[in-house]
Formats: sequence, structure tokens, C-alpha cells
Amino acid sequence: MSTTQSSSGPRQRHGAASPVSSSSSPSKSGQSAGTRAKPSGSAASSPSTSTPQKGHIIGRCIRQCGWLVVYVIIAVVTPMVMNHAALSKEQKELMPTPGSMVRINRHQRLFMRCLGHGSPVVILEAPMGKDHTVFERLQLSLAKHTRVCSYDRAGLGFSERPLVNRSEPTQRSKSNGMPHTVEHMAEDLYKLIVVESGLPPPYVLVGVELGSLITRFFAQIFEGSVGAVVLVDPLVEGVENFEQGAVRQYWKETRLQPWQKQQLTAASGLYRLGLITGLAQKVEKNAMSERQLARKKHILCQPAHWQAAVEELFLVNETMAQIQLLWRIKSFPVNISVAVVTADSDSTVSPAVNKAWKQAQKHLVDKLHPGCRHKHVSGVTGASLLEKRSAVLHELVLNSVDQVRESVAATAASKQKDASDTATESSKETNAPTPTVLPPPPSQPPHVML
Repeated sequence: MSTTQSSSGPRQRHGAASPVSSSSSPSKSGQSAGTRAKPSGSAASSPSTSTPQKGHIIGRCIRQCGWLVVYVIIAVVTPMVMNHAALSKEQKELMPTPGSMVRINRHQRLFMRCLGHGSPVVILEAPMGKDHTVFERLQLSLAKHTRVCSYDRAGLGFSERPLVNRSEPTQRSKSNGMPHTVEHMAEDLYKLIVVESGLPPPYVLVGVELGSLITRFFAQIFEGSVGAVVLVDPLVEGVENFEQGAVRQYWKETRLQPWQKQQLTAASGLYRLGLITGLAQKVEKNAMSERQLARKKHILCQPAHWQAAVEELFLVNETMAQIQLLWRIKSFPVNISVAVVTADSDSTVSPAVNKAWKQAQKHLVDKLHPGCRHKHVSGVTGASLLEKRSAVLHELVLNSVDQVRESVAATAASKQKDASDTATESSKETNAPTPTVLPPPPSQPPHVML
């Protein structure tokens, strides 16, 4: 029994001592209990704790991506806003003087610049996608002899684009929906120089490349207002059909695609940013003044200009179809003098393109305008005629001006002679002597027979 008591005694003492030891170190026991309980607890609570953790990670990613999107938007929008603000300021500061914006309808104004005095008035038509500044040298030289006017077609240079509301039935028509075809360009020219500006006819029209199509179309429609046309390196309808469409492919690869790229970089403001940072292709100054160079950079940064240039090129087939239809309806007036200026082939383009261009110009000289004055300028390409051979063009245009002056003088002399003859006939009828009417003889008294 004692053995039992002695054996239970230590167990009782060990049992009594155990609460003391456990109460003296509660943290350890709690830590160990918690540590032992953690695996079962974590396994039970894993769905509830993983969801907040995933949501926290997703929210952090969204916040980081949100800031990234903000940075991208700022990087994209800032050049556009800067370019738009600069264009608005430059539009007023860099506009050439003398020159003015002429309103041709309620929603559109065209820029026109006139120099010199005298008659007939010379009207200059720029090539495809170009503004009036290509005639800078030629216009200054011709202004010493007569009045010369250059202008920017719709959307080009400083001119405004036409507003076309395609939701209205009258604006959805085929003609009203394509303002950059020859029909609309000739109509805009008539409104500009005849209706709004009131320039006295007859005009001498000088057209380069696409401008030659506009001058010919204008002369056929408004023949009473034109005295002569000068076609410089003319674009001829049907040229796209020669040499299996070589010219059409050339336009697509060397003009349409680069112009669309330039339009995109100008609209995004990247081109102006490139000019500022020096990353864009440097603009050649040549003999231009600082103001002329700034004006050229302004045009290069103008997305509306490049959009108009792209549309002129994109609709060139429609333009050619319109002038071909006009030739079927009406022949070219024989009383209008025609001069054609051609140049050498361009070594930078394919032989097929050069051959097609020459064949079309030969068709123009031999078939469309037989008897015209044809001048071939050697040692220069058509693209550089205005820059390198302006003196030759100056002489040819002055010859056309002199012809128109002689024609106007002869017409005036003929009208004066006719008026003088009419007045003489009237005076003869007025001053003719009145025939003398003799009185009747006196009546004899009847003879009386005695």
C-alpha cells in the first residue's frame, strides 16, 4: 500500500507542479499551441485568405497599369496639342503679305496673293499637293510686267477645307462629295477670281502638272474669260493607261504612301517634335529667307494640307474621267492660245514611267492641241522646271501675255471700227438732203369756144 502511495505521490506532485509551470510561461504554451494549430487552421481558412491577397495584387497591377496608361496618353496627346496650338499661331503670323483670305462660300475661304499691275491677269495653278509658294520666283519676275495671282487650292497651304455634311441628301451626291476633283477645283477658281475678286478677263492661265488639267478644264467651260493657257510639264488624261499602268503604280509607291505617312506624323505632332529635336529630316533652306523657311515648316506640320494632297491624288482618276467627258461634250476653243512646255526624263523614276509620261504629252501636243506652241527645255526634269528654269517660263508666259494684249487690242480696234462705221451710216442717213417737192402747176381755166 505504501508502494502505491509512494508511487502516486510523485504523480500528484508532478501533477501539482504542472499547472504552475504552465501558468508561469503562458506565452510559450500559447505559441506552441498556436503553432501546432496553425496547419489545421490555415488549411481551413485558405479560401478566405487567398481571395484578399489576389485582389490586392490585381488592384496593385491595375493602379500601375493605370499610371502607365496616363503616361501614354500624355505622351500621345501632348505633341498633338502643342502642334495644334503652334499651327493656330503660325496661321496668322506666317501668312504671306500681300495676300488675303477670300470667302468663296459660307463655310470656306481660299488664300490668294496678287502682285503687280496691268492686264491681262496671269493666274498660276500649282502642281498636285503643292501650295502657291512654288511660284515664288516666277510670280515676282512676272509682276514687273502685269498683274499675277497665285492661290492655294482647297485644303492646301493656308486655304480652308470645304465642309461636307454627308448626312444631308444634297451633300451626299457624287459631285458634292468629292471637292478635290477638277470639276470642283475649276468652279472654286471661277468663284475666287471672277465672282469674289472681280479680276477683269481675259486671263492667262499657267498650270503645272495637275494644274494644267485645271487650266484646260477652266478654259473649256469659261472660254469667254480665258485668252491663253501655258501648260508646264502637263499631266494628261489617259496617262495611267500607258505602259500597263506604270504611272499609277508610281503614284501609289512614291506619293500616296509617303503622303499618308506625312499626314499621320503631322496630325500626331510627331513631325514638329522631330523638327524640334532634330530627329526629322532637315528642311533644305537653299535660297529661302528665314520667314520662307518657317512658312515651309508650317506647311509640313499641317495635317489638313497633307489630307488635301492625298485626296487630290486619290481622286486623280475621277479628275481625268471628268475632263475626258468634257472633251466628248465640247471641243477646246480655237480662239485660246495654247503653249506646252516639256522637260527631260527623270532619272529617279523607272523608264516605264518616263515613257508613259512622254507618250501622253505627245498625244496632248499632236492630237488634243495641234498647232500649239511647244517648247522642250533640256537639261532639267519636269519637277525642277519652276526652280531651275524660271527664266524660260518667264519668257514663255510673257509671250502669251503679249499675244492676249494684241488680240484684245485688235478686238477693241475692230469694235471701234464697227462702231465708227455704224455712226457714219447713221450720220449719212441723218444729214442726207431732203428732196425738193415742186408744187403742182396752176390749173388752166377751161377753154371757152366762142
